[in-house]
Amino acid sequence: MTMHEYVSMLLAHMGCQDAQVDIKEDDGRVVVSIQVKEEDSGMMIGRRGETIEALQKVFTLTFRDKLGEKRVTIAMNDYFDRRRETITRIAEEAVARVTSTNHPYTLPYLSSEERRFIHTLLKDRGVETVSDGMGRDRRLTVFPSGYLQQTEE
Repeated sequence: MTMHEYVSMLLAHMGCQDAQVDIKEDDGRVVVSIQVKEEDSGMMIGRRGETIEALQKVFTLTFRDKLGEKRVTIAMNDYFDRRRETITRIAEEAVARVTSTNHPYTLPYLSSEERRFIHTLLKDRGVETVSDGMGRDRRLTVFPSGYLQQTEE
């Protein structure tokens, strides 16, 4: 079974018959773009993208041998792009707060992909980022530059 056939079958079992699926692979990533009817999008995305996260995990586990080290992104009705804008705003606000108070700030729950995005986004912004915790309790904290070295001494 191809990846495209698998995703289409999975969506059909979830009650979404008319989805359009497009899969693009590049060197380190597989992007599965799914377009569903607007009335189905809430159910398919889930609260804060939880259904998308679950689909990514199922897809990754199913095709782990074929995927190797490639990361999977499921983009449902452009939710990923809209969420990325929100995450960027959250990260910018965290940087402003940390630089003005000189105290660390822990962000609310973010998916592993969202945390990875923020780590990359803030890499050269004069702050340090650390993810700590396990599973759903894992949180990303933004620290003032040099803060971590001061606490280790």
